[in-house]
Amino acid sequence: MGLFYRIAVLILLFMRLGALPTESWGSGPTLGKRAPDFQVESGDNQTLSLDMIRGKVIVLFYESRNVIKKNIKLKNELKRLYLAQPANIQKDIFRLVVIDCSEAYWPTTPIWKSKLKEHSRKEGFTIYGDWNKRMFADYHMKREESNFLIIDKRGVIRYSAAYKVENSQFEKIKGVLSSLVQEK
Repeated sequence: MGLFYRIAVLILLFMRLGALPTESWGSGPTLGKRAPDFQVESGDNQTLSLDMIRGKVIVLFYESRNVIKKNIKLKNELKRLYLAQPANIQKDIFRLVVIDCSEAYWPTTPIWKSKLKEHSRKEGFTIYGDWNKRMFADYHMKREESNFLIIDKRGVIRYSAAYKVENSQFEKIKGVLSSLVQEK
């Protein structure tokens, strides 16, 4: 009985300290809450943080390399919408794609960086890597999912999805983006 009691106390202590998984892990970011700061790095070693792009509406995809095609229809729709905007609207939007690069280790890191650079050239904007899984944890992203967020100019999360976004949601997403870009 003594050993059981000690184990139970340790489990309760770890839960209280947040050291054991809870239902909130992987539950996705909370709408209406301030987005946590992040630091991600591109294939050519450019660092980006939330503070560097504050004041812009951020359209964020966070994915592992296995699911980058999951929301391809949404990505294409948002790309068309972005390209159709005048330059003064485009400057208020930051398209941010972050790939979970945490499985890269020293011998393969150059390959991962090369792929990030290659895909950045192909897409026409810089694609970043989360090399230490810190952004994944801080944002409560879901594993092996296409995590999609919209963050407003003040750094508040306004839309969040961690699954394949259906076409029926596209108009709602475009409406959210339109209203956020208009905000001062």
